[in-house]
Amino acid sequence: MVSLIQVLIMSIIQGVAEWLPISSSGHLALLHSFFGFQSLSFDVFLHFAGILAVLFIFRKDIMKLFNFKKRENLGYLLFLLIGIIPAGLVGVLFKDQIENFFSSLFYLGIFFIISGVLIYSTKFFKAKQRTIGGFDSLFIGIFQAIAIFPGISRSGATISSGIFRGVSKEEAVKFSFFMAIPIVLGAAVLELKDLAVANIDYSLLSISFIITFLVSVFTIKLFLKIIKTDKFYLFGVYNFILGILVLIWSLK
Repeated sequence: MVSLIQVLIMSIIQGVAEWLPISSSGHLALLHSFFGFQSLSFDVFLHFAGILAVLFIFRKDIMKLFNFKKRENLGYLLFLLIGIIPAGLVGVLFKDQIENFFSSLFYLGIFFIISGVLIYSTKFFKAKQRTIGGFDSLFIGIFQAIAIFPGISRSGATISSGIFRGVSKEEAVKFSFFMAIPIVLGAAVLELKDLAVANIDYSLLSISFIITFLVSVFTIKLFLKIIKTDKFYLFGVYNFILGILVLIWSLK
């Protein structure tokens, strides 16, 4: 049975790590290992709270997308659809295999290191002011599919891949966050039945939802300021160091 303190810690970590490029799934897997509590359905529940924060912050931009009188909006929605297909296929076809990685500290450390190298490599790519195109969306979508593995930051992988393609950092961030919406909503539907039997008090679920939402709102606004600087690659250093520490821990 999970406690109130554990729920608070996991909710805060989720709200921060989901939107900063440091892998919320990886951090939650570490907490599960430490607390001796593991529930993928609860993790998805926290992701869902974070998605509501995205809908809240970008509500005006999202509403504009559904103005179908403008052809560019239809094009952008098509790009989002293309972007989510790879992760959707991987998530459905390899759900059970991927879940096994959540309980392995060794693989978790490896994935953190991979994420760190990926994000740090953006330092060597010059950011441009180009918007998303068709091939860009597929390329970013493939990286989102890779980020299903715990320890590989979804936002880090998708934003980095956008930068690799020459998309502006601000555009890459927005596209990354928008792509997360249908992916997390779909996962929430699939995991809803398991959450009902996860042995978590409904009052704790309510508290975790509110905390995750509020922390997510704060973190997203903070990250939107950070991305305007040239410090994005430094998150790669954090991921790399954490990965090394997790590997050492796993070998004890």
